[in-house]
This record gives sequence, structure tokens and C-alpha cells, in this order.
Amino acid sequence: MATRASTSQGGVVVKLGGSLITRDTGTGPWLEAGLVIDLARELSALKRPLVLVHGTGAFGKPPAERYAFLQGYLDAERRAVVAEVAAHLGRYESRLIEHLLDGGLCPFRISTAMLMRGTSVGCRLANSEPIQDLLRHGVTLVVGGGFVTTPTGFGVCSSDDVASDLAQAIHADWLIFATRASGVYQAFGTDDRIYAEVDGDSLLDSKFQDGAERDVTGGMPAKVRAGLRASKRGIATFIIDGRVPGNIEATLCGRPLSGTRIRPR
Repeated sequence: MATRASTSQGGVVVKLGGSLITRDTGTGPWLEAGLVIDLARELSALKRPLVLVHGTGAFGKPPAERYAFLQGYLDAERRAVVAEVAAHLGRYESRLIEHLLDGGLCPFRISTAMLMRGTSVGCRLANSEPIQDLLRHGVTLVVGGGFVTTPTGFGVCSSDDVASDLAQAIHADWLIFATRASGVYQAFGTDDRIYAEVDGDSLLDSKFQDGAERDVTGGMPAKVRAGLRASKRGIATFIIDGRVPGNIEATLCGRPLSGTRIRPR
């Protein structure tokens, strides 16, 4: 990982899950404008250095299926596909930025490819320089999952990994994954109970499955894995229900209204 940016303490990284802020209507993808604006208002009231990471959800999965890169990789010869999909996601991100502005934030979008690189262990932060300056100037850094370069082509970078690496880079106090799930379910599909707190190491060592947000970048297990990396660096890490008003603020007090804290063994 690149040299970590030094920012003031108290920083927050919030990942807005793709399944939280988008949905498939059956005739095309839809951005949940009202929810995004409400979340932006809640975040703008925090008055803390903020990095906002977002998934692509209903806008990202159909192209992945259509162009067969659900495995998360495209070789360099398929650069035309990369360009087309990036343009499609850019239109989605433009609308998202407008709604963040409506909610009172000062969003500044930066490309995933400017920050991250594909490696043998996945997607990792390669350039932290822009982060420090942007946060110092008081804007909200906005980054989405997307394509990054690899030695032989393009990889799909999970926004969960982006959020975890950026939280570590800015020495964040909190990393919050806001999802369309109540938290980490104890028995997904058969029981609505969630863990209030979970040993991420032990959970991932077990046959942990949770299809609540299954997608090209790994669903709930990927969130636990990415969150665990940040938690091991002393960052308070939570997976919460982003649909619950006030849940982000409550989480920063250590008492989420609905959610699970990820701790290391």
C-alpha cells in the first residue's frame, strides 16, 4: 500500500452499498434518489472529514453479465468493453453526485483507477496523494467501485476494498458499510437475527454464506473480509442497515440501531 495520507483524527469512511441505493425495476436500473438525499443530509450533519464510497448495484451487474466479466477480469484486448461500461457507470455516478449535492454535501468525485491497482491479492490502494489535499479543502471524497488496471488488463475493483483501504489511508476512526440488510445474519434465509458483534476471523473460517448482497465483488462475506482488514488497524468497523433513519449517527456513538460490529480475533 502507498504511504498513508495524514489527516485530522475523527475521519469517517462510509460505503453505500449498490443494493441499498439502486434497484432493478425490471425495465432498467433505478437510483433511489430520495434515500440518497436523506443519507447525504445525515452525513453532512456529522461535520467530520468524510470519504463516501458507493457500489454500482443494478447499474453494474447487468453489464458484467452481458459482457461476461463476472469473474472480475477483462484482458487488455477488451478495452472497448471497458470504455463502454465506464461511460455507462459515469452517467449513473453523475446523477448520484447531483443527489449528494441536494443533500448538502460537497462531493468531489475521483476515479477508482486513479487510486487503486489490481494485484495478486485483489485490488489495493496505490496512490493516496489526492486524498489528503481533497479532505484538507473540506470536500467529501466520492469514489465508486469500477475498473482498475492490472499487469495484463483490467480488473473489477470492489468498492468494499476501496472503502477499507481508504479508511486505513486516512487513519479513519470509523468505517461503516451501509447496506440493505439488518446486519450480518446469524442464519441467512432461515432466521432474521443478526450478530450485534462478530469475530470476523472466526466467521470467515466457518462456512459463512449470506446472499443478501451477492454480486460480482463477493457480497456480504467480502464486506466482512474488507472490514476485518480495517478493524485490525484499530478502526471501528460496522455493517449496518442504511434504510434506518439516524443509523449512521447512532453507529458513531457505538450503538447502531440495526447493525453488526466487525472485530478481529
